[in-house]
Amino acid sequence: MAVSPGERDRRARVLVVEDDEEVGRFLEEVITASGYLVVRAKNGAEAVAALAAPKQEAPHAVLLDLNLPLESGVSVLSFLRNVMHSGLPVVVLTGSGGPEEERAARSLGVSDYLLKPASPAQVLHALRSALRC
Repeated sequence: MAVSPGERDRRARVLVVEDDEEVGRFLEEVITASGYLVVRAKNGAEAVAALAAPKQEAPHAVLLDLNLPLESGVSVLSFLRNVMHSGLPVVVLTGSGGPEEERAARSLGVSDYLLKPASPAQVLHALRSALRC
């Protein structure tokens, strides 16, 4: 189904920050099939660049892995909250986040914290809840 440019501009953009290509493609397919636009970042530096994009290109929510090359997910989240002073909704999706990483992420105001493997339904529920905030 084709989407008009005006409709595409009104759809929520989700920044998916995931260094594993296979997982990133899967998440992009699931999120796109649910009507969202997806912007991908494969490391912390790409995520920071995407977050600093002009307002018309900026994401409405972030799905963030914590274990990333170049900058950790917690570092990206800290940049978002403490440098950009943004309350942008962030859902963490991580495979090896321990209690310390979870505390650090939650202290920076994440909307939800999911452990891999999360089901598509869990990811979509968390994103929908985050975007309602």
